[in-house]
Amino acid sequence: MSNFLLYSVIGSVVLTVLLNVLPVIFPNAANNVQRKIEENAKKAIQQHEDDQQPSVKVFFPWKIMLIGSVLLTILVNLIGYFSH
Repeated sequence: MSNFLLYSVIGSVVLTVLLNVLPVIFPNAANNVQRKIEENAKKAIQQHEDDQQPSVKVFFPWKIMLIGSVLLTILVNLIGYFSH
């Protein structure tokens, strides 16, 4: 039980540091994300107004699912490696 508590505290500290350091390393990331969201919203509005476009659009996030699967696999393996 003490190992779990130790790993939880270390993980919390690491995530806190990462969340505070990443904006310093990538200062324009928030602006870029906002601009892309605005562009996608404008594109969606234009497609909605166009009668030639299909009314239903299917979204399948296969890239995000693949990245998430790889990251979770690495995380589970690291936890298994350090827990022994």
